Amino acid sequence: MTSFTGSIDAFHQAASDALGLDDFGVDDYREALSVLCRSLDHDASMTSVGEAAAEGMIIDALSARLCVEEGHRTNSHAGGLRIERPLVIVGLPRTGTTALHHLIAQDPGFQSLEHWLERTPKPRPPLSAWESDEDFLSAKERVRSIYERSPEMQAIHGIAADLPDECWNIFSQNFTHSSWQANFDVQGYADWWSEYDMTPTYRRHLRNAQLIGCREPDRRWLFKDSTHLFDLDALLAVYPDALIIQTHRDPVKTIPSVCSLCWSSRNPMNQDSDLRRFAESTLDLWERGIGSMMEAREGRDPAQFFDLSFERFVIDPIASIREIYEAFEIEYDAHVAMNNFRLANPKGQTGEHRYSSKEWGLDADEIAERFSEYYRRYDVVRE
Repeated sequence: MTSFTGSIDAFHQAASDALGLDDFGVDDYREALSVLCRSLDHDASMTSVGEAAAEGMIIDALSARLCVEEGHRTNSHAGGLRIERPLVIVGLPRTGTTALHHLIAQDPGFQSLEHWLERTPKPRPPLSAWESDEDFLSAKERVRSIYERSPEMQAIHGIAADLPDECWNIFSQNFTHSSWQANFDVQGYADWWSEYDMTPTYRRHLRNAQLIGCREPDRRWLFKDSTHLFDLDALLAVYPDALIIQTHRDPVKTIPSVCSLCWSSRNPMNQDSDLRRFAESTLDLWERGIGSMMEAREGRDPAQFFDLSFERFVIDPIASIREIYEAFEIEYDAHVAMNNFRLANPKGQTGEHRYSSKEWGLDADEIAERFSEYYRRYDVVRE
């Protein structure tokens, strides 16, 4: 059985040996890594698959740090690039953020964090070179293995090496994001992270974006992650002119859905998992995220935010995006590209996601009560 705390040096060495590099950058990640490893040792109960996955996640994150530092060494101009008025999508999981992200990413005026470049950050190569890039091919294989391990996940949340993915993949380089809680019983880490100032993590995020986009510095950035709910102050400390799209949907629908999504990945990696306890911790986590976001938005310029209901987006995604562009004074001319993407990726093509609050031992009225202020403030409708 792995001692994660006792293996921290070995994890660093494994990443260094694989890449022939040894510069991990500033040490602002080491406390988080230590707390995480201690929690994996003392709180989690993992299967052999889970242990291997956790080790792999840690080494992958350290490897990505090495890639970033080497990338900045060989592209010294990247660190001076400004990222102005990025578009940031945030909302509870399962509120349409992924579909919105993928559609806006079809606009050639935007650049985003493609899944494969989040795993192995470097200046984005020309699209024509991707299929011959070893890093891209490795990312495709990794996605294939994820769906092989958790086949039901494909119908719940789409991932592809060439599509934009969530910012938590970058946050992983600082070991500070909600996915550790989603995948493993790490209560000690969760308690520590709930009090953590994410500013160093966002500085790392900026460093990645500067490197990945350094060949196209004039293209506007598009970011997306539910983790942005937890520390808007830190996000805006690093990206002060960010334009925030917050998506909204009935938590009675979203909380059981996110439980189902996370469980599809979590179940093969953990022993003796308690569905009800997991569901309660998931509910607690996202109640905290919404509360943090509501508090952080108070007193800020409303023009920096656009609130989009799930219902409005489902009825007419393209019209919703037009409204976003108009509100933020962004030129819109990507109608054809977005429609073509919709036609090529119809809803339900990988299966139907079925879930209910009862299977997780959750009471719909209790969920609604705990999010009562959220319903009121953003006119969220019970579905």
